[in-house]
Amino acid sequence: MATPADTTNEISYASDDEAERSALREGRRSTSPSERNVNQGGHGGITPLGQNGEILQKGAPYGSVEHEFYERVRAAKYPHFTPVVPASYTADEVRARLRGKLSAVQRNGLDDRQNIYIENITSALVDSKTLDTKIGKSTTSYRENLEQHDKGRWAAGTKALKFAIGVDPATGSTFRGWRAVGGTDAGKSRLITGMQSQKILSKFSEDPAVWDQLITKMQHIRTAAHNSDIGFIASSVFSVSGTREGKQVVDAKLIDFAHVIDAAQPFKQPLRVGPDGSPRLGPAELGPDTRSANRTDLTNLQNKYRRQFIEGMDALIEDVTRVRGEKRRSQRARFAAMNPAPGLAQQTTSPAPRDKSYVHPMNTQSSVLGR
Repeated sequence: MATPADTTNEISYASDDEAERSALREGRRSTSPSERNVNQGGHGGITPLGQNGEILQKGAPYGSVEHEFYERVRAAKYPHFTPVVPASYTADEVRARLRGKLSAVQRNGLDDRQNIYIENITSALVDSKTLDTKIGKSTTSYRENLEQHDKGRWAAGTKALKFAIGVDPATGSTFRGWRAVGGTDAGKSRLITGMQSQKILSKFSEDPAVWDQLITKMQHIRTAAHNSDIGFIASSVFSVSGTREGKQVVDAKLIDFAHVIDAAQPFKQPLRVGPDGSPRLGPAELGPDTRSANRTDLTNLQNKYRRQFIEGMDALIEDVTRVRGEKRRSQRARFAAMNPAPGLAQQTTSPAPRDKSYVHPMNTQSSVLGR
């Protein structure tokens, strides 16, 4: 794989919204793993680090929801998600891992206060295919933007309205429970990509064995969400297939955590002073029984989006399972065409007489739909 272009001067964005606006202004496609070898679709300000882009630098300042989510995963506060979320690293860990693979400018630019550093699951893959799918029928929340992103009522309301009556219905998220937002076969328009989600999904692979592994990976993500109390808004499942050192690799990871909801340990709580005089992050840090007059209970919001995420994963897994069946039938048909049964070539082309005793299943009361 060619060494990625030097992107040390690439801008890191203060928020996902700012990155999205920049991407739209500059006309960048929603995701470009084949060009930049990155595994975080839809966001600007991502820099691959290392000879093969082993680690990704993404703009997410200290105190942001995504930055803190990765910190909590590293600290094993969310053990269910450790296997299904890309590994993340501190700036010092990146320096230690990449050592001589970083330029002086890159080494000096590593900064935990402004960025997060994430495993790139596409690194060193040959003939890779990628697919980025946004999960959930609602990919924004008016209340979550008010509570966790310091948006005013007008900004939060405008964004929520745009998605509720425009983006989510148009792309199929509202009805499907998920949508494609990027990947190898995605186009430059997120709207069109979302509308063509099923078509883009079917192009991921022709090999049923790849779909077998993909279903297993997605089921692990679904199980992790089911076994936790976390709500996810606009999080994605990033899937990849390819070969590494001659071996087939199929993986899927949960990414994009700018809008995670944890009612028990809320993100972005105001700094407080602990018993020893040191700053603490919100009431949850001071003990589970601590309450505050200005702490908002996010339990209902969390549960709503937890349920929507799980339902979206169920819908995605169902569609992936359907495509796997189609690929298996196609594979069997190709095999049969290449290996005709003995004597088949000598058969006449005239159709066999119809068996009048045959009754179509749809016309019987025992059909699947009639049960």
